[in-house]
Amino acid sequence: MSYECLLTDLNDKILVVTLNRPQKSNALNIRIRDELEEVFDSNRENDDVRAIVLNSSGKHFSSGYDLEEVVRTNLQSFRHRILEYHNSLYNFPKPVVTVLKGFASAGGFDLALCGDYIISEKKAMLFRPEIRFGAPPLLTTLARKVGPSKALTLTLKGDPIRSVSALELGIIDEIYEGENILQHAIQTASRLSQWSPKMLGILKGISNNYFLGSLYENLRKEFEEFIFFLEDPSFLVQVQNYAKNISQ
Repeated sequence: MSYECLLTDLNDKILVVTLNRPQKSNALNIRIRDELEEVFDSNRENDDVRAIVLNSSGKHFSSGYDLEEVVRTNLQSFRHRILEYHNSLYNFPKPVVTVLKGFASAGGFDLALCGDYIISEKKAMLFRPEIRFGAPPLLTTLARKVGPSKALTLTLKGDPIRSVSALELGIIDEIYEGENILQHAIQTASRLSQWSPKMLGILKGISNNYFLGSLYENLRKEFEEFIFFLEDPSFLVQVQNYAKNISQ
């Protein structure tokens, strides 16, 4: 199946999914999120795919939600299938390996965090800027990696996190400085997915739902809390101002 905003390549049962909006720093518009949801959902039961490697074209992993689209749609882009999209990626029953380069910001940070194993280039940077324009960043996604208290602290600070610090914090799993990070990620995904698919699905389910409660319910409740901001007329103005500032 061909996609408008993604490239897919099946490599010995490892599906490489590449974000392909390099001219927009792989900003997550509605189309690319729908396509990601479709790829993950359609391969849940596909025996020809044992794992997914999440890659990106261009210099950066993802700048987050497409703020031009968010403003143009009067915030409706923020609302679009927000629960379904995140649940599809985070509840995928097979191993997911993320390849980080450049920056992964806001929703791009959350997308990277769907990886069970995150491999980063040394110069990559993670950033949660939402709090700077009055939006509540997701805690559920980061808490899965570092726990609720540390996720809150990092979010309130609102500072960029370099790969070395992200490794120390446990946000990422490895910094790779070799020649071909994508090939290394494919090999890692192959190693992680060598076990029984049934067992892998069970283990991911336990990891997602036993320690911090139901992943789906945590995401649902968090997005319900966000409605307050989406219904505040001043919030759109803050988003518009932030989008202008970062485009300058």
